[in-house]
Amino acid sequence: MYKNAMSFFLTLALLSLVITACTPKEDNKLEVFHWWTAGGERESADIMFAVFTAANPGVQVVEQPMAGGGGVWHRITLQQRMSAGLPPDTFMTLGGAELKAYVDEGYLEPLDDLWDELGYYDALPKPLADAVSIDGHPYVVPLNMHIQNILYYNKVLFDQLGIGPPTTFDELLQAAETIKQFDPELFPLSLGTVEKWEAPFVLDSIILEVGGPEYYVKLHKGEIDVRNDPTYRTALEKLKALAPYINPTHSYLTWDESCGLLVSEESAMVIMGTWAIGYFQSQGWTPGVEFGAVTFPQAPDRMLLFHPDTYGLAKGALHPETTKAWLRTLASPALQIPTDVSQGGMFARVDIDPASFPDPIRQELQTYVRNNPDKLILDQHGSIAPFEFTQAYWDVIAAFVDDPTIDTTMASVANLFTTHSVKEEAAWYHWP
Repeated sequence: MYKNAMSFFLTLALLSLVITACTPKEDNKLEVFHWWTAGGERESADIMFAVFTAANPGVQVVEQPMAGGGGVWHRITLQQRMSAGLPPDTFMTLGGAELKAYVDEGYLEPLDDLWDELGYYDALPKPLADAVSIDGHPYVVPLNMHIQNILYYNKVLFDQLGIGPPTTFDELLQAAETIKQFDPELFPLSLGTVEKWEAPFVLDSIILEVGGPEYYVKLHKGEIDVRNDPTYRTALEKLKALAPYINPTHSYLTWDESCGLLVSEESAMVIMGTWAIGYFQSQGWTPGVEFGAVTFPQAPDRMLLFHPDTYGLAKGALHPETTKAWLRTLASPALQIPTDVSQGGMFARVDIDPASFPDPIRQELQTYVRNNPDKLILDQHGSIAPFEFTQAYWDVIAAFVDDPTIDTTMASVANLFTTHSVKEEAAWYHWP
């Protein structure tokens, strides 16, 4: 009996050794999907990966970059890979409804243990933590936070004309008219709508002023009957009044090309997210010298529409431990400071000194976020509403800039809210 028992345990031990020996060791590799390819973004991606490899020597980073602001084309390619059961180790995604779609598809692992290890909840403003958590579980690590509603302007021109940066719609219209009278060949406001989302950026700022923050959230949660809503109509009327001051070539331009019109002195202003700071800097412009920036609007209250760039751990990733090392590095000030300074974003962590930014624009914004986290609202780029709705909504609003038919547009938008069950699908988002 003793001999039989010993034989049994020896057999188990040998079998365990065989199994261990046959288990392949994880390659020192990391495959990353991202969309940072434009001016300011590509340089920041290089910094980000350099910081990671310095902290994790020997890791081979395999990039899969896909051009297209906000990941428009990235999502299509990524979806094909995920559906085929060939996930990258990690991929960039926005917070909000886009993240929720990946979680609902079962494409991401929850990161509760990692967040607890890092103490990441304590480092982030609550609205940001909420935007990257689904059903109370964090699924990604945000490395930045972008503010959508920023108005950039040619500071040299504004100083020459003796006008201040507009912070309300009436001031914007007045500045546009002043610029047009000064130089009829100069576009007061530049826009690029190749990827469609840029037009709703402008409308969002108008909606925020006309309706206020509570209305903005209710609208994107599908709680407003747009078909006969006077507030939404007023917002469209204001966008229609602004349209003659926008470059007619907008449908041929990307977001960075629309910013490029300022650099080439073909336009005077653009409404774009904080990543435009990185673009302008990549073109040799200095904040506070060649260009200035203000949050827009600042009435009836100064609210910030935001979304984060994030990465998670793909379910079925071939290199899960290396990916966790990547996420730990992303969460660190050592990575966020040089990457965000270069790319134009804000720090995800509010425990980083705002003075770490070299420019007064983001020093002030980061301080405002740190002191007023309740002023943050998830924007339509990160998306409160489901992404299928958001894409279709982009198309409608981009078309409106060329053909501003208000009744038709209101009917189309109302139908989109119904078709995509926005009220039910966006119920996950709560504000304040």
